[in-house]
Amino acid sequence: MSMTHTLTTIAALASLALPAIAGEHAHDHAHPQHEQREPHREHGTHVHGIAQLNVAIDADSLLVELTSPAMNLVGFEHPPHNAQERAAITAAREQLEDGAALFVPNAEAECVQISSQVTLDLGEHEEHEHEAGHEDDHDHHADGHGEWAFTCANPVSLNQLDVRVFEVFPGTESLRVQLITSAGQRGAELTAERHLLDL
Repeated sequence: MSMTHTLTTIAALASLALPAIAGEHAHDHAHPQHEQREPHREHGTHVHGIAQLNVAIDADSLLVELTSPAMNLVGFEHPPHNAQERAAITAAREQLEDGAALFVPNAEAECVQISSQVTLDLGEHEEHEHEAGHEDDHDHHADGHGEWAFTCANPVSLNQLDVRVFEVFPGTESLRVQLITSAGQRGAELTAERHLLDL
């Protein structure tokens, strides 16, 4: 998925009613990995340590979208070779589901997570093809993708987002951010040292 397509997607998300976010939108993105893998390599955006974060605010809705190389999330991108690697993938998926632990709006806004859609596919079904040797591992690229929706009881007070991706997934070195609000669109870059996004 190109940057333009990603921004179009999250802008469209921002205009949807909350029930639609939790319902039919999840179906539309059931298999984002197959759509994203080739464009990521072609456009050179699959860089270990760097991930893309899109944030949209619409009325009382806060929408967050993260696309990251699997390397940042689990430390490898090949299909799992053993129980330890399978457990790492399972743990990462569970951590990604908890958007409230990854993205913390300022308390005054009283925001709560209402839905999530997470994909982290490292080709577990291909594991048997790699049992004899791992010579193709270096050619395998995989991404994790997540979308989270929050609703805020006091949206007028929403002015900051504490992005804790760096704490939960220390393989992430920087986040390239696109923020969409009623005031327009702007970019930012976050790191472990600068993880507060002003909204």
